[in-house]
Amino acid sequence: MKDLSLNASHARLFTAIAMTLALTACQKLGGIAASGGDKAQNLTVGETVSGEITSSSTLNYNDGSRHQGYKVTMKSGEAVSLELGGSLSGQLAVFDGQNMIANASSSGMSEGDSTGSSVNLAFRAPKDGNYLVAVNSASADAFGPFKLKAAKVVPYDGKPLGADSEATDWLMGEKQEYKLKIDKAGLYAITLESSAFDAYLRLNGRNVELEDDDNGGNLNARIRTYLEPGEYTIAASSVNGNTGSFKLNVKLTPTENGLITRDGTALTIGQTAQSMMDSRGRRTFVLNLDAPKHIQFDAIADGFDSVLKITGPGVDQEDDDGGNGTNAQLTLDLRAGRYIVAVTSLGNQQGVFELETTDLGGGDVAAPANSNRKDAAEEAAADAAAAVIN
Repeated sequence: MKDLSLNASHARLFTAIAMTLALTACQKLGGIAASGGDKAQNLTVGETVSGEITSSSTLNYNDGSRHQGYKVTMKSGEAVSLELGGSLSGQLAVFDGQNMIANASSSGMSEGDSTGSSVNLAFRAPKDGNYLVAVNSASADAFGPFKLKAAKVVPYDGKPLGADSEATDWLMGEKQEYKLKIDKAGLYAITLESSAFDAYLRLNGRNVELEDDDNGGNLNARIRTYLEPGEYTIAASSVNGNTGSFKLNVKLTPTENGLITRDGTALTIGQTAQSMMDSRGRRTFVLNLDAPKHIQFDAIADGFDSVLKITGPGVDQEDDDGGNGTNAQLTLDLRAGRYIVAVTSLGNQQGVFELETTDLGGGDVAAPANSNRKDAAEEAAADAAAAVIN
């Protein structure tokens, strides 16, 4: 019995030691805040520091990755942007004691070294004090040098945006809203550009409710629409959850002959008609020809998939993607007469588009035919099938 009692005592002691070690490990789990603070180097806002994650860097017990900690002193309400560059595949996290208040991983949009991806993070201090910035490796086998840049963020002054205005700011949370005041009716392009995150843009006000993701190119967002005088709200946000710097600009686009906002407008060959869809995602035009012509029609849309349909003497043709991208194009031999040219959008989307009419000259008008690529391909296929049968 004595031996059994001794064994039980040893078992209890072993269990107590194991629990203590487990609790210690839990404190270090994601334990950058618990263990990194004492070894953290100083990081001054406005400066760039260099470092390297190696096998001797502090271990994160939850996933086997490594980290390096930096201490930054901030005042309540002060905003700081962090940029992690270099060949390290890494992540950034900011801690207030044991609480993580911000984090970001690679967006995949590198601004510098092609062997690594930059990580951008902006945060605002909730109180006076020291904050721990942790540079983490993305995985247990990720190592390499890095540069960490800290810069002060000067927030946008809050004044309403207007025609031909621009604001440079930092995305600090899920979204940020800006007031837009329009004094003159016209065609406006609103663009949200960032190399730090995948931009997403929303516009609301005066019966306008529009949103966009990638129409600005390179993961930038752009909304191009006709706006009446009044007040609107622009919301800037990120698709991938990252934060960072961005530019928001508003431009008034001149329209040579005015923006067409009603059906039945006459087309002039050789001139570009700038127009916008009605609430049904449709707009119709009239083309009058006093002589036969070989005409190319292009419906160039901004932010939606355009469809062209032309009806008239001996013609009833439609096209979806015959032009560049999702733009519609029709090339027709037309007799003299009156034609209805309709531009619609797939899904009844609203937006702005341009309708170009080009006189190609020549052309056999005795038998009107659509030279659209899709129809031509179908006709060729039909001829080939007939030849096989014969």
